[in-house]
Amino acid sequence: MTLSAKREKDHLENFKKIIRDMIVLLRSSLQADTVSLHWINSNREIFVLETYATIHNNVVYEDRVKQDQHFLERYRSIKSVTALEVGVHLSSSDLNHYTSASGIRYIYLIPLISNSETVAITSIESVARATLSQSDEKSIRAFQKAVARLLHTYLEISDLLDKQSEWVQYDEVAARLSDKRSAVEITLSLLNELQMLGGSNSGTLLMARGMDQWHTVLYSEKSHYPPAVGLALQEQSMAAQALQKGQPFFSAHFNANPKRVSVHEPLCHGASLAVPIMMRHRRQLLALVYSENPLMFNDVLRYKMINLCRICGLKLEALLPGLGIDEDLFSSGLMAYSNELFQASLQSILRHENDTLSALSTWVAMVTVGNIADLRTRYRLEELRELQNEILARLRPHHTGSPGLIGLYSDYTYTLIIQSADESAFTRYINHVERIFKDPVTFASEKSENISLGIGVLAAGKGMMADTVLGKARMAMNESLRQNKLITEA
Repeated sequence: MTLSAKREKDHLENFKKIIRDMIVLLRSSLQADTVSLHWINSNREIFVLETYATIHNNVVYEDRVKQDQHFLERYRSIKSVTALEVGVHLSSSDLNHYTSASGIRYIYLIPLISNSETVAITSIESVARATLSQSDEKSIRAFQKAVARLLHTYLEISDLLDKQSEWVQYDEVAARLSDKRSAVEITLSLLNELQMLGGSNSGTLLMARGMDQWHTVLYSEKSHYPPAVGLALQEQSMAAQALQKGQPFFSAHFNANPKRVSVHEPLCHGASLAVPIMMRHRRQLLALVYSENPLMFNDVLRYKMINLCRICGLKLEALLPGLGIDEDLFSSGLMAYSNELFQASLQSILRHENDTLSALSTWVAMVTVGNIADLRTRYRLEELRELQNEILARLRPHHTGSPGLIGLYSDYTYTLIIQSADESAFTRYINHVERIFKDPVTFASEKSENISLGIGVLAAGKGMMADTVLGKARMAMNESLRQNKLITEA
C-alpha cells in the first residue's frame, strides 16, 4: 500500500470513529432509546447504515436497504428536523430493525445537508419523549453543525489526498520514461502515457522528420481511429502551426476544422493538443493528442501532457548526447527513416488491426537495388549515396497520393509501408515505379544509370507480427531478383 493510500485509509477510519462517538453522545444527551445515521445513496437508490447506538438488545440493522423498503424513503429530501409518531405517520412494522416489540412511539429525523442536498439522515427513536425541550433542540443543532463541519473537512482532506495521489502517480509516469533504453522505446512510452491521461475516446500520435518532410510515424496502442502512418504534414494544420511557433497549440474542432495534420486524415471532432518535442532547442518530434470530448483538455491535463513531452525531450537529449543539432532523430541519414522506427511503425499498425476494424488497407514491401554489385565497382561512396537518395525520392508513396513510409533496412535495401482505403492504391504505385524507373536515374553531376529493382510485397493483416511480415517480404524480394521480375507477391 502506498503512503497516499494509507493516509486516505487512516483518514476514513478516523472520520467513522468520530461519527460513532457523536451518535453515542447524542443518544446519551437526549436519553433516547436508539439513534442511527444512514447515508443516502441516490445513484443506487439505497440507504447505507453508518452507525447506531441503542439501549435495547433486540436491534439488528441491515447495512444496505433499498429506499423503497425503508420508512426513511418518504423523508429523504427533508431539510429540517422532522417529528414523527408511530401509528400516525408510520406503523410499528416499519421499524423492522427491532426483532421484537420495541414500544417506540416517537421519532425525530435530523437531516445532514451538503451543497443544498440531503446526504444523510439521523433517526432518534424514543419510547416516551413526545416533545423536545430547548436543551434537546440545542443538542440537536450542535450535532447538526458538528457533523456538517466534519463532513466538509473530510471531503476537503479527501480531495487534497486525491490530488496528492494524482501527482504521485504522475511522477511515476514521468519516471517510467527513464526506464527505456532507446529513442523509439521512449517515444512509444510517451504516446501510451499520454493515451492513459486522455482516456478511452482519445488517441495520440507522433510525427517525425524524414524522407525530406514531416510525417505521422507512430500512434499509441489504444488510439481511437488513428490516421494513416506516413501522412505528410500540410500547412495550416495544427501540427504545422505548433512546429512553426515551437509552442504547444490547442484547439477545438468546428466543422472538422482545423485539421490536425492533413486534409487526408479522418474527420476531426472534439479537440486536439499538438506539442513540439525539443532537443537542444530544435523541433525534433511532435506529439499530438486528440479526443472526442473537448472538455477533457482542462488546464491541469494540458500542463501534464506538455510537461511529459518536455521530459521526453530531455530524456532523449541525455540518451543521445552525440546527436548533431542538424541531424534528424529518426532519419537514417538518407531520405528514409531508421529501421528501428520503421519496425515500430509497422508493429503499431498490426497491433491496431488486431484490435479494431480498420478502413485502411496496408501493404508492406521490401525493395533492393539488383545491380548494386556492378555500381559499387564504378562509383565512390559519396556518389552512391547521392544515387540512393535519388532512388528513394522516386520510391516515395506520396507520388501516387497514398500515405506511406520508407525505412532503411540495410545497405541498398529499403522497406516500405503504404496505407489507403483504395484497394487499387498499391497497383497504382507499382505502375508508377515501373514507369519512372524505365528512365536512367541521374545523380552526381549529371551521371546517370539504369537501375534494376527487386520488390517483394504482401498485404499486412490481422494476426501478423512485424518480424513475420518483413521476413515474408524479404523472401518475395529475393524471389523477384532470381526471376528477374520487378515485383513478387508473398
